[in-house]
Amino acid sequence: MKTRFKNAETGNVTSMITNFSLVFLFIIIFLTMGVAKADEKSQQLVDRVITAYGGDKLTNLKSLRVVDKTQSFSYGQSSMADDIDNELNQTSVTLDLHNQHIDYRRVRGNKSHFTIEHQLFDGNKGLSIDHAMRTVEQNEGITYFNADRSQHLNLDTALVLLLHKQREQAEYAGTAYYLGELHDKLSFQAKGYPQMTLLINQRSGYIGKMMQAHWLEGQFFNYHFSDMKQSKGIYYASRTYVSGDNKPLELTVARKVEFNLDTTHSFTPPTDYAVKGQSIDFSKLEATKLADNIYLAGSNWGFSVFIDTGEYFAAAGGYFQLGKRFEAVKKLANVDKPLKYLVVSHHHSDHLSGMKEAAALGASFITVKAHIDAIREAAEVELPDNRFVIVDEKGSFAEGKLQVLDFASSHSNHNLLTYFTDAKLLFSADLFASHQPTGAPRGSKALINVKAKLADAGFEVSHFAAAHSGRVLTAADFNQSIKSFTPQLCPKDWEICHN
Repeated sequence: MKTRFKNAETGNVTSMITNFSLVFLFIIIFLTMGVAKADEKSQQLVDRVITAYGGDKLTNLKSLRVVDKTQSFSYGQSSMADDIDNELNQTSVTLDLHNQHIDYRRVRGNKSHFTIEHQLFDGNKGLSIDHAMRTVEQNEGITYFNADRSQHLNLDTALVLLLHKQREQAEYAGTAYYLGELHDKLSFQAKGYPQMTLLINQRSGYIGKMMQAHWLEGQFFNYHFSDMKQSKGIYYASRTYVSGDNKPLELTVARKVEFNLDTTHSFTPPTDYAVKGQSIDFSKLEATKLADNIYLAGSNWGFSVFIDTGEYFAAAGGYFQLGKRFEAVKKLANVDKPLKYLVVSHHHSDHLSGMKEAAALGASFITVKAHIDAIREAAEVELPDNRFVIVDEKGSFAEGKLQVLDFASSHSNHNLLTYFTDAKLLFSADLFASHQPTGAPRGSKALINVKAKLADAGFEVSHFAAAHSGRVLTAADFNQSIKSFTPQLCPKDWEICHN
């Protein structure tokens, strides 16, 4: 009986294993069929989109150019903290689709007050061209994706071309209603690009909307496409509306698209311009001693200056990773003292990205009254009134070792300049900086006004540090930038300058 019992038990177990194996096999087959069907669905959808936008005429494209006139809204970057700037942008983006070359040109503003920007990517390296200074600078940070500040994503046809080249990455993601019509959702990620999700109209095959992740968790950049037109049998949306963090960012008010144009003279920098050397590599976080008790710390585009006052530290420069910069300074100085004050240069979102860290460090914020609300919002914690030290035109701290001036410009109605008296060092944000190893950066009207402001305050400045660079400039550099200042001039062959 005992033996028979064991044999029965063995038989039951064997039967169970067999049944489980069959169930597992069926699950695998079912899931495989599901994946195959989903993959088949995604590829059919890719084909449908390509057909809708021109089929072979689209996929055989060699080049395109999109010229846009847009209205942009400067959330977090407006000249005043309690208002939203609206500015006109005119851009021209030329793409060599086979060689991944790009020529980006932008005119921002109007005829009475404008700036221009010109960047190239030749498939391997990026170039920044300064037409006022007549210089060409190699920029390692420029890629095919960002050479035009991702402006080509505003053209739905360019998205379809990206999808065509990366179709094996496409994943079907179900359906959704958009503007009352049913759309298929298709996600993909082209090399060097963020992941994008397309909403494709089931009736027309056109892209109604594209979504990509915002840097704020849970938020998205949304690109809305409308008013389809065609040229040479290729279709494109003549209007694009972009939103982010649930706020309007950019609206196309006019668009011109050309296909298979002659690009013989595109993607080539001017031959009679001076060539700048490669920019300084600031990718590694470093702290350096500038003078007695004065330290500079930072990496990439975020730098701060710290002063050891004896009992505590005070600092200027509130970029992201403020805490890491502070730790690097304390390690270099071999001291452990609190951060009592942080001078907040202005209200722009990038310069407030370290407010949460400053609040956690227990620092009080030296600022202007108009920027208190923006600082509180960026800190994401309750800050009592006594954590704010208000500057009205001018302030003095740490027994005069640190002084602050309120400077107004078109960039920000309030921009605090921080002066370290003993070192004769001025720290500024978005006013005077360079990533080049030598030479003075291009000047501006703002620098002329800064010079007058410093003279009125009686500040004798010998060195200039900045929130966006680890290079400390000299008074000679400052004067040279002002001396060589040339107003912006639009190149004669730029179509966007003359319409």
